[in-house]
Amino acid sequence: MEIALEYAKGNSLGSYNLLPDYLHKLAEENPGTLAEIETEYNENIGNRFKYMFLAMGASIMGFEHMRKVVVVDGTHLRGKYAGCLLTASAQDGNYQVFPLAIAIIDRENDNSLAKAYPEAKHCACILHLKRNIKTYSKDKNLGFLVAKAGRAYRLADFYKIFNEIKHVNASCAYYLIGIGFEHWAHSHFPGRRYNIMTSNIAESWNAVLREAREYPMLALVEFIRAKLMSWFSTRGSTISASLDNFTPKVMEILVVNFESSAGFEVKKIKHLEYEVRNKEECSFHVDISKRFCCCFEFQLLEIPCQHAIAAAIVAKVKVDSLVAEEYTQNAMVAAYVGSVAPVIHTDNIIELTGQLSELDMLPPSSRRPPGRPRKKRFLSRGEVRMKTPRRHTVCSRCKGCGHNRATCKTPIS
Repeated sequence: MEIALEYAKGNSLGSYNLLPDYLHKLAEENPGTLAEIETEYNENIGNRFKYMFLAMGASIMGFEHMRKVVVVDGTHLRGKYAGCLLTASAQDGNYQVFPLAIAIIDRENDNSLAKAYPEAKHCACILHLKRNIKTYSKDKNLGFLVAKAGRAYRLADFYKIFNEIKHVNASCAYYLIGIGFEHWAHSHFPGRRYNIMTSNIAESWNAVLREAREYPMLALVEFIRAKLMSWFSTRGSTISASLDNFTPKVMEILVVNFESSAGFEVKKIKHLEYEVRNKEECSFHVDISKRFCCCFEFQLLEIPCQHAIAAAIVAKVKVDSLVAEEYTQNAMVAAYVGSVAPVIHTDNIIELTGQLSELDMLPPSSRRPPGRPRKKRFLSRGEVRMKTPRRHTVCSRCKGCGHNRATCKTPIS
């Protein structure tokens, strides 16, 4: 398999030697692109590859129109040489993956991540947290409560659910306290994480790169470049054809909130400030001028909640004006206005990697362990892989009698 892969995608050794020239040309064809390689020198051997970083100019330019939440994740390479692929991604206004940058490192550790975003607020994935909770109890309701507490917008709602967690499993509650509420609970987070409560953005991007992680280094980077080129082209065309003011995903949310606001009682407090009572007679304070609702959904998502919509209708304020700019079609157009161009004269790149005999830059010293690389990831503790049901093959010689081929007794004509 490795031999066939090298015939198709190029030689793994030669791939590293061509990488510096490839990245240089890629940066020339795509203005604003950041591409760096770091090597380590050995007197007896020469330069060895150590780290690589790449951020396309189109991604850098498009990030200006994104909500400032970045999901960083790492996944192992499965080629001849060991390494780890780090990805940094955002989420566009239509809740789609927006890749920002990639890096190839020797391995994922504290040294490779300690200096990243020192002033940013860090938070945990709620799904990974639920998996860890299974070590404390097999009760599925416990994981549900943790996720519910993490997604709660109001402090009162959070503590109500968290007290229930303490009642169900005290050890789990102390574990969550040890993590720090600000790292996993929406209501305690000091910044804005919007709807991004999981690392699904990074997981989805890793799934796209699953097969490419077996490729030689140059072929892997070229696969990522081609994928970005396709996404920027396709999404840019789709957005231009839409007539709505906002992205399809946000329009769905607005429609649901608008329908839910029917029948609410709205009373004016003062200019653009209202008391809104829902059908359960619960009271909510809405200040349209500050884009505030005491349910906290409005200000944390920057999309009008059902209470804010009810107040806006009475105040004769356009609901469109209360939605964050990052969710608009104009922002989406600006985010994908850039393009990702290919490197010129790369048609014979596979042949070149196979013909190189004298290397200026050697691959990393660490090689993948012997044996066939794993196709499936290791399961987290407590995680169960679902079994795929066996296919029922219908016999063809009995003209669709419905019997399984192995048990069919119809004689062969």
